[in-house]
Amino acid sequence: MVILQEGSLLAGIRGRIGNIVIYQWKNKVCARTLPAKPHKKKVRTIPQQAQNGKMKVLTPFLKNVKPFLRTGFKHIAQERNITANNAAKSVNLLHAVKGEFPNQEMNWDTVLVADGGLLKPENVKVVLTENAFNFTWDEDITATGNPNDRAIILLYNKNFGRVHANYSGAQREELKHTFPMKPGYIKNNTYEVFIAFKDIMSDEVSKSVYCGRFTN
Repeated sequence: MVILQEGSLLAGIRGRIGNIVIYQWKNKVCARTLPAKPHKKKVRTIPQQAQNGKMKVLTPFLKNVKPFLRTGFKHIAQERNITANNAAKSVNLLHAVKGEFPNQEMNWDTVLVADGGLLKPENVKVVLTENAFNFTWDEDITATGNPNDRAIILLYNKNFGRVHANYSGAQREELKHTFPMKPGYIKNNTYEVFIAFKDIMSDEVSKSVYCGRFTN
């Protein structure tokens, strides 16, 4: 509220001018502005709602595996001058969610936790035992991959948001890697499992490979 001085331009006016109301109060002439009308929320289109739905599906996973993404998307993030999390979000929004809104869910087969130009592991097989995940992969018959590249591995337990990772596993030429774990972390648990290769000198990586869902 503003009290107008006698003799001022607006002191003799009563009523509304635009969003200003001039009125008499206790022998004084006052002025106040009307409250702004609340903006009506625009109804989102189905494509907009679907995109928002994808974000809701992806966010818990990306949040939990964020430390691994810093390795898996390091170079792409640097090239685009964005965070590794945003780089991962960008690529996974395109392919990693399946279903029509509102029935959307993770498409684990196409999730990427690493993305780069190195030759990726081929024909990966995983055998789950009481205390380890045992990985094998095919020999590089193209001879284009560095035999000293290291395996990087991500095990994701959705139920507990638990992540187990190895950033310097066996070399490409070894064709196998054993990821030991305490039996208590394996028994009655379900894991989504990923593997990729990393160059230990440049930190360049390959695209990750989804190895499957494993329950003991």
